[in-house]
Amino acid sequence: MCGGRGVCFFFAVEKDCKVTEKAMLKFYEGKIHGIEVAALFSGVCKVNAAIAAQLLIDVFGTDIIINSGTAGGMDRALKIFDTVISTEVCYHDVAPDILTEFHPWMDSVFFETDRELIELSKAAVSKIKPKGKVVWERMATGESFITDEGRQRILPRRY
Repeated sequence: MCGGRGVCFFFAVEKDCKVTEKAMLKFYEGKIHGIEVAALFSGVCKVNAAIAAQLLIDVFGTDIIINSGTAGGMDRALKIFDTVISTEVCYHDVAPDILTEFHPWMDSVFFETDRELIELSKAAVSKIKPKGKVVWERMATGESFITDEGRQRILPRRY
């Protein structure tokens, strides 16, 4: 296991992990069940997450990114320690036309999750039988806090 406050403690890595520092972030590389992984704490805010994701892709050749964290929820049916796995993600504080009109390759403001990963997550959840509720639905990200007026605009339709 890694020393210090490394993310290797978050994962059950098989052996010692390697630590690489880049752009003031510490990346931890190791193996989980024989699969090479790289992990880090990106810090809060979507910009930090975007920088970390780009470094994972460019420096470590990452082809799948799993973002795990704690956030505020707007669905009143969810309780603390419930888990939401995203089916699609959007920005709640970006004008929609910036994404669709100025980037003509986007048909929608939603970034869909890879369907194979959704199915794999469902299979994993059925095997571990978590104590809390696990749901698959839309997630929204942004830099501003949401009040009750903004909830209905953002909340997903149920699948």
